[in-house]
Parts: sequence; structure tokens; C-alpha cells
Amino acid sequence: MFIKLTLAVVLILAPVSGVAGAGLGPLTVIPSPSPGVNQGYADTYRVLANNDEDVSPDEISYGGYFQSDYPLGPTELKSDTQSPSQTLRYAATQDVYVKEVSDFEAIPFQDRWTRYADIYSYQETEFLLAHGLTTYDGPTSTDGKWYVRVTSPYGGEWRPVYNAEVRWDPGREEHYVANPEDALVHNARYSNTYARNLHAASQYSRYAQDPDRVAIPTMGGRELYPTSNGASMSRKWQSDFDVVRDSWVGINHLFGGVWYRDSYVLAGSPTRGAYVPFDHRVVVPPDYSFKDQCRIEHIHTWPHEHDDNTTHIHNYTHYHYHDRTKWVEYELNYTYANVTSLRLDSPAISGETEWAKFGDTIWIAIDKNTSRPLEYDRGEYNLTATLEINTSIETRWGVRSSRCNEYTRSRNRTYTHTTQYSVPVTITDWNSPDLRIHVTHIDGEGDDRLLVSWGGNQDLTQDPWKEIQVEIDGKVVEIDSPWRFYGVSRNDGVLVKDGDDTLTYPATHTHNDRWPAIYHYQTSVANVSMEFPRRQDDIRTQRWGYLEPVASQIVAQPGGAPLPPGVNDLDNDAPSELYGQYVVAVNSDDLATGETATATTDTPFGGNINRLTVSTKPYTPTVLRVIDVTASSTGTGHEGTLILTDESGNAVSGKTITVRQIDGTAWTVTTNFRGRAAITWDGVSLRARYEGDVWDTGPRDPYYKGDNILYLVPPGDITFTAVGTIGEYISGAINNTLIFVEWIALGLFAFWYVRMRRRTTKRGGGEKA
Repeated sequence: MFIKLTLAVVLILAPVSGVAGAGLGPLTVIPSPSPGVNQGYADTYRVLANNDEDVSPDEISYGGYFQSDYPLGPTELKSDTQSPSQTLRYAATQDVYVKEVSDFEAIPFQDRWTRYADIYSYQETEFLLAHGLTTYDGPTSTDGKWYVRVTSPYGGEWRPVYNAEVRWDPGREEHYVANPEDALVHNARYSNTYARNLHAASQYSRYAQDPDRVAIPTMGGRELYPTSNGASMSRKWQSDFDVVRDSWVGINHLFGGVWYRDSYVLAGSPTRGAYVPFDHRVVVPPDYSFKDQCRIEHIHTWPHEHDDNTTHIHNYTHYHYHDRTKWVEYELNYTYANVTSLRLDSPAISGETEWAKFGDTIWIAIDKNTSRPLEYDRGEYNLTATLEINTSIETRWGVRSSRCNEYTRSRNRTYTHTTQYSVPVTITDWNSPDLRIHVTHIDGEGDDRLLVSWGGNQDLTQDPWKEIQVEIDGKVVEIDSPWRFYGVSRNDGVLVKDGDDTLTYPATHTHNDRWPAIYHYQTSVANVSMEFPRRQDDIRTQRWGYLEPVASQIVAQPGGAPLPPGVNDLDNDAPSELYGQYVVAVNSDDLATGETATATTDTPFGGNINRLTVSTKPYTPTVLRVIDVTASSTGTGHEGTLILTDESGNAVSGKTITVRQIDGTAWTVTTNFRGRAAITWDGVSLRARYEGDVWDTGPRDPYYKGDNILYLVPPGDITFTAVGTIGEYISGAINNTLIFVEWIALGLFAFWYVRMRRRTTKRGGGEKA
């Protein structure tokens, strides 16, 4: 956790003072915008640190662009829609995810202001009346009556306009900004996640060639990447010594990759790469000396004459001991650390696996000779970075003494230490070649239907999809996949060893910071969702309406992926649903027919799914009637026949019809080859409903629309008691609220009997077929 909030702590997400109102507790203070001032915002990159602790919106003091813009749950980080203050607010109060993995997600970090007079001619201006029912709550015009905003020059996003003087042009019959030189449009300066990853890798490797200093990323006090010692050298008069200390190499993040179930999932896109930081330090053995004594042999000789005139030479040997000093000195000539290889290997792989190096910390999977992307089959791999450190040390040694022999010698040797770091990688295809998606559009009057079917494995490690967007003449339906990707910090601090000093610094989340938090994306599994209509500012003709799910077939239920503490996505807590087929009714205010549908789809890795087909065909209306009725005078055991035909009177066979009588009892019958089904029921009324087709049977086959009837047994065919039957009927009608219409209809029996006696249904169902 990065943020620890207690009643005594004020969290500041920007370089301003924190204040706490009476009874409000601690406040997270986010600065208000100052029109025309390029203001920077600290901690905007915390949006990539979802494993920190979220705070309540009630604990945030904010008076800036959008007063009430606090997401109520996990929210998607768009390409460049958020302002810097919005990013701070999202990062503090909720977790933020992306649905498409790339290295160019935009992160706003600073205000940018443009005169309204300098906007492009193709940018649109929108005027919203400021009142209590307006959901938009940006800056108002100078008279406080209007919200003014313009579209971004890069797309349909809206940007607030400050200090706008709004007037009415009677000639054009439209509002306009009367002070374009003084009104200011707010935008933002953006960086992206590629720059952030590159910045992090370079910062931790900045002193990689400095032998005195090492920076070790840590999480919770533990090393993020294991360190090692090595490059053992033999020493004069001492034991061996490791000169390389705290060496490490890491893999921060993979281009377009996400962490999912203990492995990086990497798409087979044309560009694969990794950020590989490293560092080390060198400890030269300390100079060493010790005193001992040298032994000098001294021999005395003298002759000794014997009585027999022989001479014998006597020797006497003794030793003189003199003090001496043995010494050794070490000096570092140079040290050089180099990541010598980054390889993506598996037991079954054949061919070149070595990635190419670009700069100090970037490696890309291309062939060094042809610059073509390296090709990998789907499967499981290991990505291994190898760091080699070569250290050259000069050793000088000798003896100093006034009486003993003195000497001085030296030698230069290079000592090598190698360390590695590996991560598991799952390779899939960026454009999901084995996934088949078919969209069938059933055309109706204000009641279209979409049938979507998937063929193939939709898991993230196989052939995932990100979004399917279907457009039906201005009606846009978006179907979202379950895959969400949360940026999480991998370290919360850094341990710096510099000479004899050891210091700990916190990882930070600001632009161009010294010790940026290293992050990668972790996968969360949500649920497939469908939205219609989705108001899009760049699609001004968007139709309005609602969706009604009709049926679905589940082919897989992947459980939630493990998320670190602090990432709160409730959709990830339960098994999610991947569909083989999904049907939804598209109800709208558009009564047109003869429409056609178009669709697009893509993958989380930015590829387009080529095996997408779309077809359109109209509804075939049906007519449901009841015929051959034999009413029972007792009110029980009425007999009749349901018949289902198309508009031309052709029988529709093999269809299931739901029948419900007055007491709520319901059952189903199936039409025979003549489109008929015999029924028996009790009570004065009968409901029958054909739901219509659910699944598409083929491109040339009709798709039948549903129909329903309400049949009332004529009063003359039933003998009523004075109170009992009516009382029972009313009681049954009230107890079965769905028959409320029938209860009213019973009160009009007389009128109905005179005018409608010869019609058993709304379409003349009393006639024999």
C-alpha cells in the first residue's frame, strides 16, 4: 500500500497545503485550475498504481473543472480524455483500467491553455444552459448562464472554455463566444506509458556503470529483483573476495503484455519488446598489510686439531630474526556492466531467439540481420535477461624491511560475474485468427434484434476479443469483453547504497521523477456487457432506446484472476461468463425498416479480427389465434386449438407457445406440421404467447417474430353464480397482478358481447382455418 490514511494524516496529491474542515476529517487536496496558467500536478502517474489505498470522494477538496466527476467504481482510462486534475481524482478515489494494451496510453500531467480564437475551424462549440438539472458542471460563462465547451482537435472529446462571454446571433439563430481573444480553452499536456516505462528503466540504470553506487527497487522492504554477489578474486595472504556486490537485472514490463495467472501474456504483434534495467556496485578489497619476521641463517666455523695432528672443522648455525612488513594494495581499473542477451526460449523452439538491443534498456524481438520481427508459435516460453559484469583490478604486493629482502610485484586481472532474471511468457496471436464472430441483425420497426455468435477459444491466452461495435443506421451497440487491465506498482521504494551510506527513498508518481514506481498491467476478468445507445459526442445522430437481453449460451466461466491487495474490482470476484451465443432486443425510437448493419471488432492487443461476418434479414411476422373453441358451461375444461401462421396464412410448425390461464397456471405446447396445438383450460380468460425465434437457423430461413393473444370466453357460454364466480375471478385477478387488464375487461363484458361476439381474437380467430 502506498497511501496510509488515518485521522491524523492529510494526503496531499499536489504541491498545495492540505486543510481539514470541522468534522470532515482528513482531506485529499487537489488544486483548482488557474485559467491561463500552465500548472503541473504531482502524482498523476498514481493512476498506474491501483494497488494503493483508495480514499472516499468525501475526503477530497476540489474546486476545479468538474465538481462532481467522481467515478463510483472502477473506470476506464481513455486515450486522452481526462484532465490532470481528473486523473488525480480518479487515482485517489477509484481503480483505473484499460481495455486495450499498448505502450501509448495517455497520461495528462500539466494544464495547457489555448485562446478560443486559436481553435481549429473544424472544432465544434457547444452551449449548455446552466441549471440544476444539467449533469455537466464545468466552468460557466461570464454571466453564469451557460456552460461552453469545444471538441478536442484530436477527436470528439469536449474541453471546457473559461471566461466565455456568450451572446445570441439573431441572423444565424445561434449562440457564439463574443470574446474569443479572452476566452480560454483548457487542454492538457500528455505523456504516455511508453515514455513512463522508458523513464523508469533509465532512472534505475542511470548509475549502472558507477562502481560506488547501486539502486535496488524494493517492495515492502524486499528486493523486487534478486541481487547477487560474485566475481571472486584470489588475494595475497587472504581468502577469496567477491568484488561485485548487489548486482541485479530485471524485466520491468513487456510491450503490449499483461500479467495473467502467473505469466505475461504477449500478443504475436509485429513488435515485441521489453524494458530491462540493471545495476551493480564494486567493492575493491581493502589494502592489507601485516608484520612478521624474516629468518637469516648465520653459520660459524672453526678448526679443531686433534692429538693425531688431524684437523676437524666445526660448524655452528644459528638464526637472526628481523622484522618485515608484507603488504598488498588493490586498485580498480574499470568495471563495465552489460546485459548481454535477452532470449525467449522454450523446449520446443527452433531458430533465433535472441532479441536485439536498442539503447541501454530497450530490447525488441527482431532479427538483427534482417530487422524483421521474430516469429513465435503459440505456447509457453521463458524470457531470460543475462547481465554480465567485468571488473578489472590491479593488485600490487611486496615486502618492506631494513634487513630482509624487499620486493614489489603487480598484476592486472579481470573478474567476471554473470546473473540472470527470467519471467514466464505466454505467446498468443494479436489478431485472434482462430476466433469466428458472426452478427445477425433482424430488422424490425423500432424492435430490431441482434444475434451474436462466437466460435473458438476466447480466453486471453488464446483468441480474445476486446469490443464488437454494431451500427444499425445510427443505432450504435457496443459489446465489451470481460478483459480489464490494471496498472499496479511493483515497487514502493528504492534502496540506495552509495559508498558507506545506505538510504531508502519512496517510489513516486510524478512526471520526470527521480525514483518512479515500476509498474506492469495485471488482468482482471469482468463480464461481457452490452450497451445501447451510447451517446458519443462524435456521433451526433445516435439513436436512443434500450436493450433487453433475450437469451444466451455460456461456453466458459473463467474465474477471477488474482489481483494484488488494493485493486478493487468486484466483477473479478466471481466467475465470469463467455458466451457462445447472445441475443438482445434493440428497442429504439427509430421505426424505420430496410436497415442494414455493419460491425467492427478488435482485440485487446490492437489487432483486427478478420473472421467477422454480418448479415441482415427482416422479421417474418406471425399471427397467433385460437380456433375451434368449445366452452364449458361450468367454467372449467374449455377446449380449443391454437394456430400459428405467418402473415400469408402459412402454418408455422415446431414452435413453442406459452399458455396461461386465469389462476396463473402456465404450460407450453408445440405447434404441429399444420401450425396447430390443442389446449384445454379453466376460467374465463386465456393468454397465449409465442416468443418468436431466438437463434438464427440460417441466412435464407425466415426469422419469426413473436405474437400474443388474450382470449375471453363469451359470458353466454358460462353459467355464473351470483357472487362466487365473479368474486373468485376478481380475487384471482388481483392475486395475479398480470391479469389486471382482464379484470377491467370483465366489467365491459356486456359491451364486448354485443360488439365483438363473433370475434374470438383480435384477428378474427373464431373463423375456422
